[in-house]
Amino acid sequence: MTGTSAINSSAEQTGSASALCTWTEIGPDESWRLQVELPATAIPAEAAPGDEQEIFVDLNGVTDRRNVPGGIMTRRPARDEGGDSADGADATRYSIELPVPRGYRGALRFLPVPRGLQVADRPTWLDVLERGFVPAGDHDLLTITDMRRKQVLELAAPDARPLIWTGGDRPATDSRSGAGEGRTDVDEQVITLGSAPRRIWTHRPQRGPASAPVLVVFDGERFIRGGLLAAIDELVSPPSAVIAIDHAPVGDDGLDEDAAVGQRADDLVMNSRFCDDVLALVRQMAPEVSARTIVAGASYGGLAAAYFSLRHPEAFRGICLSPSFWESDDQGRRIWDLAPSSTDDGPDGRAGAPESRTVETRPATAADPTFSVDHGILETVIADSVAEATEEFAARGIDFVPRPFVGGHEYLWWRELMLIRLAEVLAE
Repeated sequence: MTGTSAINSSAEQTGSASALCTWTEIGPDESWRLQVELPATAIPAEAAPGDEQEIFVDLNGVTDRRNVPGGIMTRRPARDEGGDSADGADATRYSIELPVPRGYRGALRFLPVPRGLQVADRPTWLDVLERGFVPAGDHDLLTITDMRRKQVLELAAPDARPLIWTGGDRPATDSRSGAGEGRTDVDEQVITLGSAPRRIWTHRPQRGPASAPVLVVFDGERFIRGGLLAAIDELVSPPSAVIAIDHAPVGDDGLDEDAAVGQRADDLVMNSRFCDDVLALVRQMAPEVSARTIVAGASYGGLAAAYFSLRHPEAFRGICLSPSFWESDDQGRRIWDLAPSSTDDGPDGRAGAPESRTVETRPATAADPTFSVDHGILETVIADSVAEATEEFAARGIDFVPRPFVGGHEYLWWRELMLIRLAEVLAE
């Protein structure tokens, strides 16, 4: 073991105050030791824990609701120079020490939780997440808005590789305003895809060749607000067009945010109607493009990206980020059960009834399903399902090599990897 060294993730502060996060290196092959010190004065008044509450450090993939005590911070008074406890609420601090994998990048925020909570069921956890907060004051960590439109801190281990994502990150303060607000080259409209009308945003990069593939992005609003279009505009050879799809239905009274979660699941969990409608949209908007459309998404969106490639391999290729390969469709089929084969009797010879499926090799003239897969080493359910899918797809003649990243089910990685994988495909 080598000697330890400490690296602060936030600016050095004067007096007895310490950095919000301090990394200690124990050895070159061992996890980092992360010390988190939260002054009580940095907790927003509306989030201050009561007598029956504790503060949980929500560090994506490192702490989780299945082991709440593992993320609980210790409340302690500060010490004066003589070693005695200092008086006053201003002196109170919360602290915790956590082992974090080398190369880690992920979201950090703080959650008031009921005192003594061991394992949080889903309703309890969702309620807790609504009350999460980031510290006030100067902590020198970037604050971003995540997929749930919540503010989080971007935390990276000292040895995490540099980001290439260059876009901004505007808060979604008003769900009624367009994600492309402020840009004159983004068109917003409401169209029906699948079972519901919803918003889509289209953008045609100025330097995008007319023959270049189209990019379709699920959860499009969040990625656009995170700066996806600005990042795409910086690519050497951008796509010919970007179509970003929202999943909140639009009704007579406007956007139905309450129905967005259910609609997103309906859209993205192996929905043939939604898939075919998106294909028709692409052909309508870019009839001159012969290259396969690149379809990209994360979580359920990653599952849909694989499904699109399986259902229409001649039309789509997928970028699958943390894909939910554990999910089943309404007939109990897993994603690999929908792999096309030479005997399929579904539309265009794809995704027919499960009993028609074999592992025979497809004819050489047919397009092969093509998709990439990235997943976090700390999102165990996803990682396990990807390992299972890798073997199942290989048995059906479809090979891919999943690429792990050091993180959890993480937007900070998804937006980075979406851009990297897009650039790789466009460079082929």
